Order: sequence, then structure tokens, then C-alpha cells
Amino acid sequence: MLERLPAWATTGVGSLPYTEGAKAAAQAVKAYNLPFCPQLPRLEGDMVAEWLGADPAGCGWSPDRDRQRPRAWEWLLRELRMRPPEHGIVKLQVTGPLTLARALDDASLAPSIAAWLASNVAEQVEVLAARGLDALLVVDEPGLGALAHGPDVDRAWDPLRAVAAAWGLHVCSAVPWDVVERAAPDLISFDLRLGLDDAGAAAIARLAARGTRIAWGVLAPHVPDTDVEAAGVLDAALEGTGVGGERSLLTPTCGTGRMAPRREVAVAVALGELAHARRRPPATA
Repeated sequence: MLERLPAWATTGVGSLPYTEGAKAAAQAVKAYNLPFCPQLPRLEGDMVAEWLGADPAGCGWSPDRDRQRPRAWEWLLRELRMRPPEHGIVKLQVTGPLTLARALDDASLAPSIAAWLASNVAEQVEVLAARGLDALLVVDEPGLGALAHGPDVDRAWDPLRAVAAAWGLHVCSAVPWDVVERAAPDLISFDLRLGLDDAGAAAIARLAARGTRIAWGVLAPHVPDTDVEAAGVLDAALEGTGVGGERSLLTPTCGTGRMAPRREVAVAVALGELAHARRRPPATA
């Protein structure tokens, strides 16, 4: 399915800094090559509160706990009806079951939480399918390196793997590449600005050779990056991994939900310019 994406496709990580669903959905569809369902932390809380409520430890969570659709969902469907992507793919994102289980201080809950997340997201996937759109489901496990213990940890994602036509992992901190390789996601999204050592570069090369798409987090929303700085970081990573544009997406390092709206616009524009420069054929003498 991801073969339909253009080389150097741009997309957001998840959160956007708006308090109006209409504005968030319009930005998520118009400003990026791969549209996504935006999370609105100013309205929904952080990535844990969005799913578990403001007090995870006291919420009395159970697998049948009701959850409404994201605030921007209906607005996203309207935008997609007016501007459906040519490649027919939409990105959905959920807070990972390992992250939510840790918030509840009970790692044993991860499989049940994963099944609950999958049940919720399945409805969104079905709605998109009815509109002729495929879903890429990205599971957000920001601190995966601290959460992943034991060779069976990736089984916690099994219910989510089964929901959509393609699935991915997003990691904000240092990436445990051995865990990612075992999980074999269709997409890995990570913060390239943290650096990439030889082991990470080798893991990315192996993942890409097996078909995984690499979403390079090249622009840090909280840092006034320039296109030149982002291009240099990306060039070094590409040289070290041998990955080309047909296997690459460009993203911020994390969501822009706590930034000013003007910063979100600047990030999207910078990513678009970086992608455009990569797609442009080299000049000939």
C-alpha cells in the first residue's frame, strides 16, 4: 500500500496547535502530502490524557471504557471529501499500549489496552474504507527504549497490526533498534536530530531492504531550524544508510501541539521545501 506514496512524502507526527477542529483538519490535509487525523492537546490533553482521562491512576480503566472520536475527526472527513489524496492513504495515530500501561503503572495491562485501542481505531479505519481510503496506523511509543523489556514485548502490538492495511511505530527518544527490527513495522518514525550511530544506520538499512518506510524526523518544532540545517542532517543519514527517496518520508521530530500555530505552518512549509528540493532533478552542465 505504501508504494503509492510519493518519494519524500511529508506528514505530521500527530498533534497540532489548534483549538478548532476545522483549522486543524484543514492544515493536516492541505499542508502535507500524507494527511493525518490531528490530535489537539489544547482540547484533549496530552497523549495519555487523550485516551485515559486527566487522572490515569484514578480513572478505573477497563477494556470497555467508552471513548469518543478525536475532536477533529468529523472535520477531517469533510476535508478528505473535498480534497482526497491521490494516493488514497490517510494516517491515524494512537498512543501505544506500552505507554498507556506505564501511565497506569501496570505493564500487564498492555495486551488488553492494545485490544481496546484496536477496537476504537477499527471504526475509523472502516469509515475511511467506505470512502475509498486506506489507513496507515502509527502507534506512538515515545519512550520505547525504557518500556521494551523482553523479546516478546512487540506482541503487545498484535491487535493494532491487524486493524489497518499498514502500521508503523513512532519513537521520540533513543530508538531500541533491536525491538523495532523484531516488530518489523511498515513504517518507523523517529527523531533523527538525536543522532544516528552505526548500529542504528545498519538497522535502518536492513528495515528498508525488507520494505519498511523511514519517516525521518528532521525538523524540531521547538528549535528555529532552517532548511539548510535539516538538509545536512538528512544527507548524513542517507549516506550512512543508503536509503533513497522512494523509501523516505519527512516529518517533524515530534508533534507541534504545544507550539504556536505560526510555528506549525513554518514547519510544514520547511518540510515541503525540503521535499521539493529532493524531488527536483539534478542540474546538468
